[in-house]
Amino acid sequence: MKAYLYKEEAQPIEPIDEHKLAVANEKPEKVDVPKQGLYVVNYKPLWTATGIALVIFVIWALATWLLN
Repeated sequence: MKAYLYKEEAQPIEPIDEHKLAVANEKPEKVDVPKQGLYVVNYKPLWTATGIALVIFVIWALATWLLN
């Protein structure tokens, strides 16, 4: 028994009419541009986590220097 993820069916193909593609009868609709404010991130640094990491780094640096 074979398992298929999809079933491929032949579809009729029409020849491309280049004149139809090149001529537009109506104006294109306006593009919906997202507002710039949606992409600006209000970033706040994490002072507590940064302070803890700095204290751990200082302890590690002192231990490395003293044990050397």
